[in-house]
Amino acid sequence: MDNKSLEGKWFNYFCNMRHKYNMRISAKKPLVIFLDAKDSSKYKRNLMKGYENDFFDCMCKTAKYFTQKYNCVSIWGTDEISFIIDDVDTFIDSINNDKTFRSHDVVSVFSQYFFEYFNSVYKSGPVYWHCKCFNISPEKKMSYIKFKSHGLLKGITSNFLKQNGVKNAARIRLDEKLKMCEEYENFSSISDYKYGVLYLNGQKIDVNDYFDGKITVLDETNNSYEVLDLMDFE
Repeated sequence: MDNKSLEGKWFNYFCNMRHKYNMRISAKKPLVIFLDAKDSSKYKRNLMKGYENDFFDCMCKTAKYFTQKYNCVSIWGTDEISFIIDDVDTFIDSINNDKTFRSHDVVSVFSQYFFEYFNSVYKSGPVYWHCKCFNISPEKKMSYIKFKSHGLLKGITSNFLKQNGVKNAARIRLDEKLKMCEEYENFSSISDYKYGVLYLNGQKIDVNDYFDGKITVLDETNNSYEVLDLMDFE
């Protein structure tokens, strides 16, 4: 086999491998973009609500910015965040000049946008992020948000117990963790966001009301100031 044929063989092989691991996303189904902070526990960042411009506050600012920019919903807690984008076609237009629908391109571009914005407001960084994306069926959108909320409840209660000196908190059953959390007077400090923090089109939303099909818009101190119907809002 001559060098030209060999080069062509390897070119085809690596192109096939690239396409195999670089799936095409759909513009017809909601797009989930999931990010989690790399080594956040290693650097012992305070992932619980504390003060202005701490990790928690900067995550709120970042969720607000991107959900407003892309007219989407996000749910986040501890060191992870999910964005669920309905208008995928417009989103792709905004991040790729060549309108590429490959997951690799979405991840590589959006993660840079996210990194740049988050670290512009968070001054104790830099924080690096793992990122992935995938489509879900439209009827599974609420199910995904509920799934993430349940997972965040586990993580947030585990972090709370760890801060109160409980060892191996992540191994404790969720119902037991909740009972243990309620024994602490300062549990009220996380009660407003134990199910995660939800943003919709740039506005902070009550998570549990959202699951009931109702939009309760909150201010940044979690006081409600407007209640809307979910269908009307979207």
